[in-house]
Amino acid sequence: MGRKPKVAPAPKQAEPRKRAEITVLVVDDEMNLTLAMRRLLSAEGYRTETANSGEEALRKAKESHYDIIFLDVNMPGMNGLETFVKLGEAAPKSAVVMITGYGKTLKAVIEEARALGVRAVIDKPFKITQITGAIREIIPHAD
Repeated sequence: MGRKPKVAPAPKQAEPRKRAEITVLVVDDEMNLTLAMRRLLSAEGYRTETANSGEEALRKAKESHYDIIFLDVNMPGMNGLETFVKLGEAAPKSAVVMITGYGKTLKAVIEEARALGVRAVIDKPFKITQITGAIREIIPHAD
């Protein structure tokens, strides 16, 4: 079934959470990138795990809850959009942020992802402040 187009609901006023309570999954086929993001986000206090393919991300999402999933658009095998649609069943409560190194060239894919409910799109190369800013925008922090 997967994700269906939806109208963005009014943001809920969630209770602020401590960083150590926020779980993040970073999905990218570039292992150096996933390891660097895990190291940086863990240093910021977030509980962070990685996956190097869409298939691995789906397995992990079925086993554990992630508050936010950073998902690369262009991966071999199951690409980011296909993974996002399947995450709709495996992890419907997870917020997904797409990351892409292709910017405007994948405009149609990004527009489709936004229509299906992707919370944000961040272009590579990015700064860690863009990543932590996306987390803070999606989940209110207590610290």
